[in-house]
Amino acid sequence: MFTPRALKIAAILAMALSVIGLLLSLLLIGKSGSFIMGIVSWSLLIWASYIGFQLASYKLYEEEYKKVGFRIYAIIAAFIAFLTFGFIIGLVLAVVLLASLWGLKKNYDEWTNTQPIEDPNAESV
Repeated sequence: MFTPRALKIAAILAMALSVIGLLLSLLLIGKSGSFIMGIVSWSLLIWASYIGFQLASYKLYEEEYKKVGFRIYAIIAAFIAFLTFGFIIGLVLAVVLLASLWGLKKNYDEWTNTQPIEDPNAESV
């Protein structure tokens, strides 16, 4: 559930569902102008899903994979809530998920530029 391969698949699913949410928001904008926040929210969630996909390619510890995984699964849950309850999840949720994934990616990028990457599963000599 939190392996790199499973997270990549979940991130691709989250991106696809976010695109569907964006398209639904675009279709519903003709009926009322209140769906503009939905368009912004789904766009941010697409970006967050992409960052989650990138993070799944990094060599991380199991704890970090869980952090990334929970955020990716939250994006999928946001889409399910959008369809089930028929409301826009909101800009706040999208910004929080994007900021947390972006922060994790930034930290890992900075850490890998200053530290050599060691395989956490490798045996010490």
